[in-house]
Amino acid sequence: MYAIRVRLQARGGRPLRPPAAPAVRAGLERGLRAPARIGHARIRQGAGELDAVVFVAARSLLEAEDGLRDACGELTGEGGTLSGWELHTCEADTWIALGLHGLPTRP
Repeated sequence: MYAIRVRLQARGGRPLRPPAAPAVRAGLERGLRAPARIGHARIRQGAGELDAVVFVAARSLLEAEDGLRDACGELTGEGGTLSGWELHTCEADTWIALGLHGLPTRP
C-alpha cells in the first residue's frame, strides 16, 4: 500500500466547487486500473482546490503513482466528474510512507 498525495486545482484559478468526496473517490476508483486499487482516501475540498491522500494497493510505487495519475486524468478530462479542473500534484507522500507524520516537532 502506497500513500499518494494528490492536489487538483480549478483551471484558470476561478473558484469552482468540487463534487462531494464520495463522488471524487468513486471517480478515482473507476479510473484506477486493476490490479491496483484504492484502500483508503482522505479528501479535503475547498473553492478551487482539492487535496487528498490516497492509499493505493499496487505492485510498486511507480504503478501506484502512474495509475492514480491516469485516474486523475480521466476525472479531470472532458466529460469527467471534475472537468474544468487540472492535476497539480500526484506523488508519493514520503512523510507518511516513512511514518514521520506523527512525530513531535521541535520549535
